[in-house]
Amino acid sequence: MHLLNRQHGRIALAATAAGALALTAAACGGSGADDDGLTEDGKIELVVSLFGTFGYTEAGLEAEYEALHDDIDVVIEGDGVNWDAEYRPTLETALETGSGAGDVVGIEEQGVVQLFSNSEHWYDLGKDYSDRASDYVDWKWALGQSPDGTQVGFGTDVGGMGMCYRKDLFEAAGLPTDREELAAAWSTWDGFKALAQQYVDADTGVAFLDGPTQLQNMLLGQLAGQGDGQMYVDADGNLTLDSPAVQESVGTILELHEMGAIGNFVSWSEEWIAAQAEGGFAVMPCPGWMPSGVIEPNSGPDNAGKWDMAAAPGVGGNWGGSWLAVPAQSQHPEEAAELAAWLSAPEQQVKVFEAVGNFPSSPAAQADPKVADSTNAYFSDAPTGQILAASVQNFPPLTYSYYHPPVKGAVETVLNGVVDGTFAPEDAFTEIQSAAEEAIELAGSGL
Repeated sequence: MHLLNRQHGRIALAATAAGALALTAAACGGSGADDDGLTEDGKIELVVSLFGTFGYTEAGLEAEYEALHDDIDVVIEGDGVNWDAEYRPTLETALETGSGAGDVVGIEEQGVVQLFSNSEHWYDLGKDYSDRASDYVDWKWALGQSPDGTQVGFGTDVGGMGMCYRKDLFEAAGLPTDREELAAAWSTWDGFKALAQQYVDADTGVAFLDGPTQLQNMLLGQLAGQGDGQMYVDADGNLTLDSPAVQESVGTILELHEMGAIGNFVSWSEEWIAAQAEGGFAVMPCPGWMPSGVIEPNSGPDNAGKWDMAAAPGVGGNWGGSWLAVPAQSQHPEEAAELAAWLSAPEQQVKVFEAVGNFPSSPAAQADPKVADSTNAYFSDAPTGQILAASVQNFPPLTYSYYHPPVKGAVETVLNGVVDGTFAPEDAFTEIQSAAEEAIELAGSGL
């Protein structure tokens, strides 16, 4: 759920040295374990190093696992830490130097290709847990593998995808407010653009869409999945900006911008957050973690019932999701692998969903009534479990190149620049080409 900076690796490391040192010290035994990874009373200490909100503490899984294993002391660190600015650079350093990583580490979707590229950094989970493949849809399991086929990651959550919208603003524009009627009306992207034009024509003074990048990211994934799975960069590091997926996804954003349907709200900016509470835009792409984890706290209790969720246009989609992996440097890799397998098991995915709303990546967990029948009271009792599960199960597999994250950041910078007037729409593809080439060069040089 994080946008990557165009600078990659060591520039980012320098900017976050203080945070890196603090986290690395903790992972090296700062929580009370000796150098052999044992606590003073002889228990095996397993440090689980995370970012954002994985929900393990909220779901009580730390205490539950310790109750099942009286010889294990689980220490969960990093809740709330930013993936890009702090966590990823720290983990990269630990992997490169061979020390300082947790026994179990979280990996975000945008980082799996880079961080899993060297299987020597990771404990082979496939040795004892190859049967876990049946717990996942194929693409989620496959993204947990290194290029040589070693299984190094267990999937945790997925994003899934719906469209969140403000019923009051749709009503003011004379648009349908019923989620099923909307889903039918914008089942195709032509239908979505037609509704956007109707909204603009109503001249409510409020933007239709929050900004350009989330929608473009959703459409890019759909189109790439219907083709060869490639997005911005192929497996050899060659830009594929002339592909139908890139051309049509960017072209759709330019078309929506031309009709005046896109708001000037950069994702995660203060203005974007404030607009959710103030009714600054009417609709936004909505991965599974967005409704309860972002919109509800940003919008506040006064807006409860004004929001709703409908199925997304096209073939659904996924945005976000993570994996658990065991660094080879762990002093207790077998015990760490057992913990990672347990934390990511379908039963625990359901508990995390109930605690913090992270949508399970396991089809079995998605089918659990606690998930499948779930509704969101804040979002007008929308059947979020059904909407998100259908989105993920129908979503085609994608190929994430090593260079995908920096190029994605470069493309999104240009699209935001088009909306705020920095770049002319007719220059968008030229600017994207230039920015993407620069991003490739920087990433390739280790910067």
